[in-house]
Amino acid sequence: MKSIFIIFMFFACLLRVNATTKTAISNSGQGWNVAGNWSPSGIPQSGDTVIIPAGVTISVKTNIYNTLPDIVIKIYGTLDFNSGGKLELGNAAKVIVYIGGSISGSGPSEVIKINGVSKYKGNTDGTIVGPAYSDTHSGASPAGFSLSILPVKFQSFIAKTNNQKQAKFNWTVSDESQIASYTLEKSTDNRSWKTIRKQPAAISQLQVNTYYETDSFLTLGISYYRVKAEGNNGELFYSNTEKIEDHSAKGFTIYPNPVSSRLSLQIDPTQLLGAVTVTLYNSNAIRTEQFHFEKTSSGNLEMNISHLAKGTYRVVLTDTKGTRQDQTVIIY
Repeated sequence: MKSIFIIFMFFACLLRVNATTKTAISNSGQGWNVAGNWSPSGIPQSGDTVIIPAGVTISVKTNIYNTLPDIVIKIYGTLDFNSGGKLELGNAAKVIVYIGGSISGSGPSEVIKINGVSKYKGNTDGTIVGPAYSDTHSGASPAGFSLSILPVKFQSFIAKTNNQKQAKFNWTVSDESQIASYTLEKSTDNRSWKTIRKQPAAISQLQVNTYYETDSFLTLGISYYRVKAEGNNGELFYSNTEKIEDHSAKGFTIYPNPVSSRLSLQIDPTQLLGAVTVTLYNSNAIRTEQFHFEKTSSGNLEMNISHLAKGTYRVVLTDTKGTRQDQTVIIY
């Protein structure tokens, strides 16, 4: 019995070492089942990643496997099923259809199965267009594909503000084994996004992980936030979008703006209490200068900023009570 186990482990390791990426390059003869239709040459086997590039069609014309291989199929072009075409895959298999990619078929014998569950049937599902994703956790046909690409599952994404005028975020994910990093992104128009902070994915055996981030610089009005997950192979996946609204009054006025050498601030005494600290951050959120003032009766503060590089800066005021106010200034 021990000898049999050793032999089994040897072949399992051999399969893992020989796993490779197979890219479809043509669709002659029996399509998928022709070694020469793949680069490098050879029909995809368990452990392989299959790439069907944009503009390329590969056809499944027969029952390809009887061993339930664990194959990851990435479709940018077309996976086409002919009558009798079947892909019966193993428990760890995944089928990912990217934007521009598709799966097509029309008959009841045209099937994709993962771990014995039918994920696609030609007569039921017809044409599936990306983005779409299927694995052992997704449903059965006609709900075998999620209409998004989610090798990572976002269980939640929560955004809240605190009394320090900061936005606090946490997100909980599962099935993140193929994820390299997460990036918190921010937008003021829900179209153009900038990075707040990036952090690596946890190297953990936990089924569920929770991550935390902070945006210390709220923008007056509405800001939108999302989390971008980057896969180990460069794929990008996104959480839902949350918004934060900051309609607090401005505690100070900047003039002139843009400014070249001397920055003046007019403080509203009803919004800030006691001594104040003025901190300037550049566009990379790096602190470049800091000034401390006792509030004058006039509320007027002046600073020499002629030594700072040209660019856009965030001006943050903090008073003795911990109240934060911030605005943007351009130095030219």
